[in-house]
Amino acid sequence: MRSQVIPAQITTVEDKIAGNFSLTQIILLLVPALLASFIYVILPPTMVFVWYKLLIATVFGLLSISLAIRIKGRIIASWLSVIFHYNLRAKYYIYNKNSLSHREVTKPEPLIIKDEKQDTEVVKERKIIVPNLRDVLQLNYLLATSDFDLTYRTSKKGGLNVAFEKVSK
Repeated sequence: MRSQVIPAQITTVEDKIAGNFSLTQIILLLVPALLASFIYVILPPTMVFVWYKLLIATVFGLLSISLAIRIKGRIIASWLSVIFHYNLRAKYYIYNKNSLSHREVTKPEPLIIKDEKQDTEVVKERKIIVPNLRDVLQLNYLLATSDFDLTYRTSKKGGLNVAFEKVSK
């Protein structure tokens, strides 16, 4: 039995149901009719023609008709979903080796001091050093002025040294 290759144009064609309309276009065109009937029945005064009901149904109808228009072989609703997903993607990818996934995170062990006079153990937590306001303002000044330059130097063993150097003019 011979096997034959099916061209890509045949496998990617949408099924046309009525004329040049695909299933998604027909659904987009039927939704406003169903919505208009629900609006007519549910909104007060019920089962009575009122102009605001016609206005709401017309807005939804025009919106769905505009979404069903085909441009370059795709409907506008499809183009909008592509643009929406593109805008939601991450703009910057930051590699953080300190992330909790795929890594063991070890917490510092508490420092235990034994009191010789008593046989009780005193547990002291290691404190996190918080810089004071003067140091933060001085660092902000160094970064903001053009008198100093921030330099990075790597050592032979892979260390990184960061230094502020005065710029000579």
